[in-house]
Amino acid sequence: MESEPPQQAIAGPYMALVLIWSTTPLAIVLSLRDMNALWALALRMLLAALVAVAVLRVTGMRLAWTRQALRLYGMGAVGMVLPMAFTYVGARHVSSGLISVLFGLAPLIVALLARFLVPGTLVRPLQWLGMMLGLGGLAFMFLHGEHLVRAELMGVLWILAGVLTYAGATVGAKRLGPSLHPLVQTTGALLLSSLGCLLVLPLAGGSMPSHWPGMVSMGAIVYSACFGSIIAMMCYFHLIRHISPGAVSLITLLTPMIAVVLGVLVNHERFRQETLTGMALIVFGLGLYSLQGWRDARRMRLAQ
Repeated sequence: MESEPPQQAIAGPYMALVLIWSTTPLAIVLSLRDMNALWALALRMLLAALVAVAVLRVTGMRLAWTRQALRLYGMGAVGMVLPMAFTYVGARHVSSGLISVLFGLAPLIVALLARFLVPGTLVRPLQWLGMMLGLGGLAFMFLHGEHLVRAELMGVLWILAGVLTYAGATVGAKRLGPSLHPLVQTTGALLLSSLGCLLVLPLAGGSMPSHWPGMVSMGAIVYSACFGSIIAMMCYFHLIRHISPGAVSLITLLTPMIAVVLGVLVNHERFRQETLTGMALIVFGLGLYSLQGWRDARRMRLAQ
């Protein structure tokens, strides 16, 4: 970790990342009001790639074209396109708050996969307990799933497919070894993601939209592209260079709770008791997992 920067250099990006990650699920839901899911995703990826290339040029950086770089771009594209495609398809049937809570499982699943696939990964007892509680909350929603209509149940399964592919791609990137500069790596992944979307659209995207999206949908797509795909990435990599992993992991605990509140206030979303109970177990499990990360970071600071 680098020398400690001024407090405002941490507080600003931290608050921005919490806000962006809390609002992105709602932006996804709103972007689908006037567009097919895959068309909305393709437009987001294309806009994000154009913005990323522009930022790369302004900063004077260039894409790398080594074999390792291409592998990282490819893994990054898989970690973007597949999870987002599953999420966009599922978002038509579930609330933005539930999307955020289900994606809160991602750190738990990443840790579980890394424990068996990445040598040297240590999972402590409190983290195991957090993982079991989180997965137990998911199981609770399915075991009491008679309250879910078929479309909503399919939506949950699509979102879970997105969570699993995201977790798998994250672990795969860890196994590839050293990474590039975050902006370079993200730009390369976005370019491949855009190309992938354009290739898939004729096969699975349905007919081309007959009209331009409305102001709400278009605004949500632009917000997702610029803030969700670019600014959030910059904030995230800035934070992991300057603060402990435990402090960063707390963001994944805050965002589901804020996203649920925003979904209720802005999109008038409602939840049944069974869904709320399962969501609460997931958030509580994530809290226990994050607590262990915070304890480890505190222990390391005291040891220095």
